[in-house]
Amino acid sequence: MGNESRYALNLNFKPHVGQFVLWVLLVHEMVLMRGDLPRSEGLRNNQATILSFLPTEILTSQIVFLGFRWLFVVAGILWILQLLLPISSWVCVIAYTITIGMIFENSSQISHTKNLANIVLFVHALWYHFHARDIRMALARNTFWVSSIYPGWIYTLSLFSVALFHSNAALAKVLESGFRWPNGLSLQLWIELMGREGSVVNELILSNRSVAALMQWVVLCVEASAILAVFFPQLRGAIGVAILCLYVGIADSFGYSFLLNAILVTAFFFPWSRMIDSVIEAAEGFPKLKFTVERGSRLEGILSFVVRRFDVLGLIMLSSE
Repeated sequence: MGNESRYALNLNFKPHVGQFVLWVLLVHEMVLMRGDLPRSEGLRNNQATILSFLPTEILTSQIVFLGFRWLFVVAGILWILQLLLPISSWVCVIAYTITIGMIFENSSQISHTKNLANIVLFVHALWYHFHARDIRMALARNTFWVSSIYPGWIYTLSLFSVALFHSNAALAKVLESGFRWPNGLSLQLWIELMGREGSVVNELILSNRSVAALMQWVVLCVEASAILAVFFPQLRGAIGVAILCLYVGIADSFGYSFLLNAILVTAFFFPWSRMIDSVIEAAEGFPKLKFTVERGSRLEGILSFVVRRFDVLGLIMLSSE
């Protein structure tokens, strides 16, 4: 697979980046997503998601929430195992969308990491929808990990989604507050109210309005520049590093984790294909783990199923007798 900066929309590449992104997002959300709806008080006073048109009795129902929460888990496991494609991928995305939508409808604030994860999962469901036959054939031939089966347009659309998400944050700040937003005072107030104690950076920001304003200008510029990564591949890595530094700063100042967003930036803003190709080439010379099983046995079927889906580097060799 060539360098991501050379991705063409009509070309296909090895599936490692896309598949790893799927695994991380699905496992993270299946394990760490909250198990019940937030207990909110008062009346809902505005629309939060595409589910807002539903009756309050449905949006606040723990039973409905748990039903879709567990549907997401089951469909997510099937998607990871590449079973019932592409039905499992679409059921997973729809169930996830409804699950986080119900959480948002019952919350006083929205977790921005869920929005971006939802978008990227949707994009990769498109991959499994339009290439389900190719994926099934590659699995049957045990060639999934060496096949050019990951579409360039899926990578590009994912990159565009991640970049636009960040640049839209900058645009929203300017549209709401104008270029007065980075005045330093607002950041000082946020840190005073919500800042993490013990942060050296916070102490510096609170002690100097100019430093606070500079920090806000940096945030605005980094977020606004994200969309440039789509059109200028030579800038992509630098912009990715800047966004990751921004997330580290947010975690240090406020204690907020943007782990999922950071994972997606890392996946799509850096040229992993060269490293992947090098690792795969090197792995060809590694000694293989050889397993001999009885032909037609249940064990042979189980091992074959697992190897075809998870032997990323081709280090396991099965033989039957």
